[in-house]
Formats: sequence, structure tokens, C-alpha cells
Amino acid sequence: MSGVYKLQNEIMHYDWGSREYLPELLGIENPEGKPYAELWMGTHPRGPSLALFDEGKKPLSCFTGSLPFLFKLLAAEKPLSIQVHPGKAHAGAGYARENALGIPLDAPFRSYRDPNHKPEILCALTPFRALCGFRKAGAIKQMLSVFACPAVKKLTESFDSDGAALESGAIKNFLRVLFDLPEDERAEISLFIKNNISRVKNEHTEYAAELELVEKFEGLFPCDPSVLSPLYLNVIDLQRGEAIFVPPGVVHAYIHGAGVELMAASDNVIRGGLTPKHIDRAELFDVSEFGPFMPGILKPKTGCLYRYPVPANDFSLVRIDSTGTDTAFPVSSPASILVCVDGKVCICLRDGGEIPVGRGESVFIAEYSGIRLSGSFEAYIASGPARAGS
Repeated sequence: MSGVYKLQNEIMHYDWGSREYLPELLGIENPEGKPYAELWMGTHPRGPSLALFDEGKKPLSCFTGSLPFLFKLLAAEKPLSIQVHPGKAHAGAGYARENALGIPLDAPFRSYRDPNHKPEILCALTPFRALCGFRKAGAIKQMLSVFACPAVKKLTESFDSDGAALESGAIKNFLRVLFDLPEDERAEISLFIKNNISRVKNEHTEYAAELELVEKFEGLFPCDPSVLSPLYLNVIDLQRGEAIFVPPGVVHAYIHGAGVELMAASDNVIRGGLTPKHIDRAELFDVSEFGPFMPGILKPKTGCLYRYPVPANDFSLVRIDSTGTDTAFPVSSPASILVCVDGKVCICLRDGGEIPVGRGESVFIAEYSGIRLSGSFEAYIASGPARAGS
């Protein structure tokens, strides 16, 4: 065995997924227009990959044990939920608590499916839009003021309450008031948006992107207070190859586009809105960091090889954009997954063998020593911690 195995991966068909991007990338016919949301690569028990070899196929975990990361291709046609991922302490406590309550792991109303934290990086494969991190309290108040209706005035006044002396306290107090709005005031905001959004957009062109999203969200999730999220979370636009790192505790939502997503091996999601799925706002308040946070956009430097700098011990992400240059395998980890998203990469083994990897295909690489990559291609490599002494 070469230590390099092509993978057969699980596909997740969530409602927000694209009907076109992943089927086209993977060469799959989709005559029924089924949503293809995520392709999972790794050993997570909810969607484990299979390693293919001459004699057949086996679970990837037979060769690797449990990998510390989960690697995905993601394609969003509709917005994902407003959500936050836990740190290790919250994840461990939440997982134990829901187990003690006897909540099945696959229950739709469960928030913690494992005891692991979930930092993640999202790298765009197409123009990609996301919401990530709270704006400064003053900016939130100013943006909300463009909606002149009593329910929104109640929200702006929340910033002046006794508990709002610190900026994080002001943001937390605002969000609590927002989520506690009674049904009639939620309906009032929804109706105001329907009747006035065109005028407001004309009067406040400086907020064009944010107001377009508010209008879109209201059409999809009327009377959900999170339709105002583009006014209190940063709107982030990424171009191909650009990425953001999302630490645990940062409230975010992916809106539209395709990308590579790499995270700690966890499926913990705590949702706060913009979804028909289970919403756990009490847990969101417990887990979230409420200070302002603007993620830096990680932009590949010139040249064919770029390692995204992220403060995570569980994983590392490398992008290779090659125009035909032969290169040594750039990762010194005994457990890596490479996915080709354009062109074809030839994996040249030290014994002279070659393994071609086409567009949409992925491989697990157990032994990196002596391996070289050739061809014209764009590929991403996820790996765990580097081998000691490398």
C-alpha cells in the first residue's frame, strides 16, 4: 500500500444547499434539483469517509483513528442560520448535560453532539458573503436608527440602559431585548421593512449591502428578529482564495457562495435565528463573546503556495494554485487530506508510482516523505499537527 488513498465522502443535503455547485464539481447528475450543501472529508462519525484501495474500501478511521479535524466543501444557495460554536469548556459541559437529560445524539433539538470545541476557517471558492462578529455598539445603534418604527426605537434605547456601560454589555443587552421582542413588535418590524425598505435604501445608500440583506432575510424569515442581523453583525465579502477564521464564541452566518471549510472535528452548532431548525438562544447567550469583533481577511500571497495563518492547534490549511510547477508535498503531517477543486494534480510517489487526482476528487495522505505534486491545478490540503521534528 502506498499510504495514499482516494476517498469516498458523505454528502449532506441540507435545504440551504446549492442545486448546482457541488453536483457540477463532483460530476454528479442532479435532475431532481436536490440541494447539495456539504461534502464531508474526515472521520467524524456523522459522515465518515471511506478509503479506496485495490481490494475494496474501508472506513478512513481504520488507517488513521479519529482525525482532529473535519474538512468540508460547502455550497450555500440560501442563508445558513445565525449561529455560534462553543469553546472546549462549554462543549464538554453542554455535551455532558444533554447526555444526562437523555437527549439522543441525533435529536433535532440537541445543540451538543460531541464534547469538542469548533474553531473554523472558511475559504471562498466563489464570491462568498458572510456575517461575522458584532459591530461596535455605536455603529449598531446608528444603523438601527434608519428604521423609524417604535419597536426599533426600543432596540436603540437598549444601548442607554444601566447595564450597557461596557461595550460588550451594551451589545449583550441589545441582543437580549431583540430576542425578547413580543410577537406584535416582531410583526411591526417585519411590516415596516415590507412597506419602507425601498425608501430607506434610497435614503441610506451607504448601507446598501446591509439593507439588501435585511430585505432578503425578511422575505425568507418574516417576524424573525434576526432579519436585522446585517445591522449588528459585520458583512464580509470574500473573493476566491480569500478566507476568514472564526474562533469559538463568535456569532456568524454564511449567506451565499461556495467554499472550503476546515474545523476541529465537531458538529456542535448553537443557533439563534434565520432557520427552521432548533434555536437555543439561552445557550447562545452563554457561549457567545459580545465584544466587537471584525475578522481579518486572509489573502493568499503571490506564488503557488499559501498556508493560511490561523491560531488553531487542531488543523492547518494550505492552498496550492499551480500552473505546472513540480513541487514537494508542502505538509509535514502524518494525516492530511487533499481535495482538488480545479484542473488535475498528479501525486508522484517516491517509488515512482503516480496517482492522478481530478477536479472534485480527494485523497488521504498518510506518509508525506518523498511525495511530489505536479500538474496545473488548484487544491487545498487539510492536516493535523505537524510531526515532531519536522
